[in-house]
Amino acid sequence: MPKQIKKRPLKKGERPAAVLTIIAMITGLIFSVMFIIMIPDIDSSAEDVQFAKAISAAAGYVLFVLATAAAMIASLMSYKKSKQMGDVMRGFFCGVSIFTALLSIRFMLALFFAGLDDQDAVNKIIGNNTYSEFIKNQAPSFACLVIALAIMLFTGISAIVKLAKR
Repeated sequence: MPKQIKKRPLKKGERPAAVLTIIAMITGLIFSVMFIIMIPDIDSSAEDVQFAKAISAAAGYVLFVLATAAAMIASLMSYKKSKQMGDVMRGFFCGVSIFTALLSIRFMLALFFAGLDDQDAVNKIIGNNTYSEFIKNQAPSFACLVIALAIMLFTGISAIVKLAKR
């Protein structure tokens, strides 16, 4: 009969860190859906962006960044207690996700103020370009946002696996 391998029980702080990472992944998925709904309006003029879509996309962005920051802090605190490299790597990937998401803050602010129909704020954010030119120039920013969401998806899946194994 094969020997049963004992599973190491989760140490204090590992479970909340994993749960917060899963919550960050879920907020990232919700934000992605809200952003996909808003994509047809992105390249339109500032006056055509709908208020509800802009507010929901901005709120989703803020919730995603805050949830990811909470997951990063919890993972790093868990590492201090458990000394598990998985926790520090999860914290690192959450930090990378936050950094890449923050690279697109100008893009999100322009969408938010366009939805509020605050043309003065939009003009300050986009500078001398038209709104359509600004959106086209934000391709790297949009790519960073997609990378941040993808990183959190994989990090959340690793947290689910960690909780499922124990």
